[in-house]
Amino acid sequence: MGLRQISRVAALIILGLLAAGCVAPQYTYVTDSSDSAYFKVPPSWREVNESTLRTAEGSANADGTYLWSRAYDAAAKPSVGDIDAPTQKPIALASVLSMSSTERNDVSFDGMRDLLLPVTAAARKAAAADHLSGFASLSDQVITDSHNDRGIHEIFNYDVGTSLETFDLTVMTNSTTTKLYFLLVQCSATCFVSNYKQIAAVTGSFTIGGGS
Repeated sequence: MGLRQISRVAALIILGLLAAGCVAPQYTYVTDSSDSAYFKVPPSWREVNESTLRTAEGSANADGTYLWSRAYDAAAKPSVGDIDAPTQKPIALASVLSMSSTERNDVSFDGMRDLLLPVTAAARKAAAADHLSGFASLSDQVITDSHNDRGIHEIFNYDVGTSLETFDLTVMTNSTTTKLYFLLVQCSATCFVSNYKQIAAVTGSFTIGGGS
């Protein structure tokens, strides 16, 4: 059998395995079709119980009303308690919020940076009483897309008490400034470095659809 024939046979075997479901998928694709939000996570990251997440978040925060949320945890026992806490495995949290006219008027890039944790100098000064320390900015980007959606992508460290934690935060608003979208991926600084390629694939996949 020639090399070309062997290659064809190998390709047919791979296609057959894919069709039969014998080859594990590279990613789990997470989609909010109603609000046009999308990202992907490795299949080893398992979904945090949706009702538990909803209870932990509540129905709204200072930036808007929750329309949709999902969290995926690489820990052996996925838990909403791993969010904003010391963790040795990556965890991802994504949400979409609807904003009132008043909330829309308050949208700014600095407000996006401070959405979940104090990142700007003013917010960190105001939160000094919360005993957060060890802040370091690792990356700070303003981003836009072809739909005129806009936002920020921040990577930063915080000392959360028992370890240095790295947070990778993307926050976007749509072109009409009616919805706020965010994706947070975090784990300890050593975990983040070890899993950076995987984490970058997750954050790089985060897209929103624009419009209303």
